[in-house]
Amino acid sequence: MTAASIGTAPAAWPEQTSAPGTCRIAEGEAIIALRDEWMAFAGCSIVDNIFFDAGFAIPAIAHLHPSGIGVALTHDVRGGPLAVAPFTRTRLGRIAPAVRLWGNKYAPLGVPLLAGDDPVTALDSLVQGLVPASSGRSLIVPDVETDSPVAAALVAIAEDGDRPLTALHMHERALLTRQNASIVRGQGGSHRKGLRRMLRRLEDLGEVSFDVATQTDTVGARLEEFLAIEQAGWKGRRGTALTSTGATAAFAREAVLGLAAVGRARVHSLRLDDQPIAALISFIAGATAYTWKIAYDEAYARFSPGVQLIARVPEQLFDNAAVQRIDSCAGADHAMIERFWPERLAIASYVLGPPGGGAVHAVGLAAARAELAARASARQLLNRR
Repeated sequence: MTAASIGTAPAAWPEQTSAPGTCRIAEGEAIIALRDEWMAFAGCSIVDNIFFDAGFAIPAIAHLHPSGIGVALTHDVRGGPLAVAPFTRTRLGRIAPAVRLWGNKYAPLGVPLLAGDDPVTALDSLVQGLVPASSGRSLIVPDVETDSPVAAALVAIAEDGDRPLTALHMHERALLTRQNASIVRGQGGSHRKGLRRMLRRLEDLGEVSFDVATQTDTVGARLEEFLAIEQAGWKGRRGTALTSTGATAAFAREAVLGLAAVGRARVHSLRLDDQPIAALISFIAGATAYTWKIAYDEAYARFSPGVQLIARVPEQLFDNAAVQRIDSCAGADHAMIERFWPERLAIASYVLGPPGGGAVHAVGLAAARAELAARASARQLLNRR
């Protein structure tokens, strides 16, 4: 399947009038026609989110969820762009009608792209287009930075429209900013001393180098190395490597190569005699870089090749003057990365209810909370094994 074969759309939503302009809804094959406009939109967004870039989102929709996903684009009265986001129809807590900005397990950020200099106006155009006051629907915005223009805009929209706003699944993940990169790089400590010692031992086996591929053809070759290393390791044994299914492999190749063609994807590697023993895929959107996926050759585990690489990647990413911070994309309490990156990115999923809330919304919200608590308990039980 290619991105040109997105499934048939369900009954189309009518074009919505959303102050101050219109909200266009594209589903099925119509999403492909938006590619160029969507790609250009990402270049003017005041919000960084590589996962809602067309180069990532369209392959994800095509290969991971080829039906049931729509894309909303809003414009001002002059036709200028305001907001864009993929979305899906759902039910909050499996009960209350809702629209969820669409993410997936490969996209740990769910904020829409917003243009212009007024994030409240831009985001409100999306709210009015997807969940207007008369619809009775809630809007679910997953994985939002709590200290961000999007979070602040949601608060303002909730207050102005008498809509309840709830933050769910609050957690933190590791972050590194440019201003702290040199401090972190200069830190001592037992972990870094141990890394340097292991690196010296690795050098006894051959020539060690750290490489970063930025050109499309080289990125393609390095991506295949990454996929082979990942498949040979524990993710391959668990069936969660990107090449474990044809759909995820096609998605990864199309997304990474497409973003590399416009300078937004890199593949970093630690090499021994020019053979990769660790590899990491990174993306760049605006002022933010993302360390998306990492894999290492388990035959060299005693040298901590993955940790060696993650310790060098910030220097390679901050070589791009536009990059001001690196989002680890890691889960909460990720022991390895949090040893090296002291800053934290606070994340929450926001639920913007219908005006006045209402009984159905309240029951759906309670059910959603219960489901999240059950999942957290299940994870704790699995971690104890």
